[in-house]
Amino acid sequence: MQSYNGAHLTRHSAIGLNAKLTQIANAQGCTPYMLLFAAFNLLLARFAGQDDIVVGTPIAGRQRTEFEALIGLFLNTLAIRTDLSGNPTFSELLARVKQNSLNAYAHQDLPF
Repeated sequence: MQSYNGAHLTRHSAIGLNAKLTQIANAQGCTPYMLLFAAFNLLLARFAGQDDIVVGTPIAGRQRTEFEALIGLFLNTLAIRTDLSGNPTFSELLARVKQNSLNAYAHQDLPF
């Protein structure tokens, strides 16, 4: 029987972890999101045993000024592919994720 009961899980990061992740991301010329996205792709690749990972991520989709005054949800899903072939270092993987993310953001108006 469906109960609609939910749960709440709280996790606290180590003191200074967010600042350290941001510092690493800045040193690599990317955002903390890209850094965590690269780590997530690496984790998925290891679990799946695959070198080609595609992850869908939501994007706001309000690039055009004529949409600014409209009410509603303009959400799109970006399918971002990550190629882990050739056993890249994490810095190389991060560069690939950064480039693929920027390419996907440039074409975010195209529907999935």
